[in-house]
Amino acid sequence: MSQVALEKFERSQVRTDIPVFRSGDTVRVNFRVREGDRERIQAFEGICIRRAGGGHGETVTVRKISSGIGVERSFFLSSPLVESIQVVRQGHVRRSRLYYLRDRFGKRARVRGSKKFMLKKQLELAAGKATVEEPPVAQEPAIPADEPVAQAEPEAPAEPEAPAEAVAAEETPAAEAPVETPAEAPAETPKEEASTEETSKG
Repeated sequence: MSQVALEKFERSQVRTDIPVFRSGDTVRVNFRVREGDRERIQAFEGICIRRAGGGHGETVTVRKISSGIGVERSFFLSSPLVESIQVVRQGHVRRSRLYYLRDRFGKRARVRGSKKFMLKKQLELAAGKATVEEPPVAQEPAIPADEPVAQAEPEAPAEPEAPAEAVAAEETPAAEAPVETPAEAPAETPKEEASTEETSKG
């Protein structure tokens, strides 16, 4: 394979989703870890103390303090095992190799932060809060000019309500007239019957 073809192949393998950072920045590297048949993502956060190489073989060395012990780890930027890299904080340094941090402990091992980066972060947070606080404005659907606008029909006048007494009179049925029954003749007493019999005998 010629050198030109090899360089072309290496350029095609270089990742383009790596953010811009330099030595002194605090980065979080999400690295794929394989344990048997399982695979998980492990985050390694620390200060970038060196970037070396270029193109497909570029590496970055990250240093952090774990339980009072300094731990350094190097990653290939174009490795498929590197899930993503996030810039947590930008630092203000004047060197590209921060090996002097290996001899420092506690507060002396810190790197001064970049004022421009902190100001940018504050502006982003303020803009995010402002967008969250603003309620969404409901927009009315636009009516096309060709369609006629429907007009509301005038309502018919309501009929006047009848007084309550008239309504009650209509609902109650008329009282039926009493039916007269013929008076029965009083029955004759036995004394009257006896007098009539005596008259008939005499």
